[in-house]
Amino acid sequence: MNEGALVIQGKTSKKWFFSSLLAGLLFLGGLLAVLGINGVAVAASVGGIGKFNVSFKEMQGQGFKLYGDLYGDPSKGADHVKPVFVNEIDQVTIQDLVIAKNVSIPLLGDYQVKITAGDGDTPVHLKGLIQKAALIQGDAVFTNMNISENYVTADDPEAVKKGFTQGSDTLTIRNGSLDTHYLFQKVANLPDLKVQLVKK
Repeated sequence: MNEGALVIQGKTSKKWFFSSLLAGLLFLGGLLAVLGINGVAVAASVGGIGKFNVSFKEMQGQGFKLYGDLYGDPSKGADHVKPVFVNEIDQVTIQDLVIAKNVSIPLLGDYQVKITAGDGDTPVHLKGLIQKAALIQGDAVFTNMNISENYVTADDPEAVKKGFTQGSDTLTIRNGSLDTHYLFQKVANLPDLKVQLVKK
């Protein structure tokens, strides 16, 4: 019944396999060590994971713009789109940054993914920050603030962004909390970075 069947058996060279595995692990370890030492990430974004919370003791920013937008997929209908505020800040310094997301892990239960950075005298430094937030809370101070309401037509696809805008030269928020759907920064320096899963 199995006549004519050819069985080919291969062999893995242990020397080459373990050499390449070791080289890959050393490269990965070196990469993580470099990121751990100076805590710098470039062009990092967080989005598509649902709502998460960003909180901090104090945030100071330069070059602030705020406008409205929609978050989600309009092709799936109104239930899949949410109105949000978009914050764009050119330069940002944050003390005691906490990013938290509640997750449910099958078989293990409810956890919170918690990212902290910028403790004490070594604040977080960000360049090119963009946030899409549903709720912004805190004690805020603006310099040279401008607010404008602009005429837009209902059929303009950019109407939400153009209808209301706010800007200022500088912004300081103390005891801030933002319910955020999207977070992007061109450059992030995250001293004392800590990522942990906390059982709820």
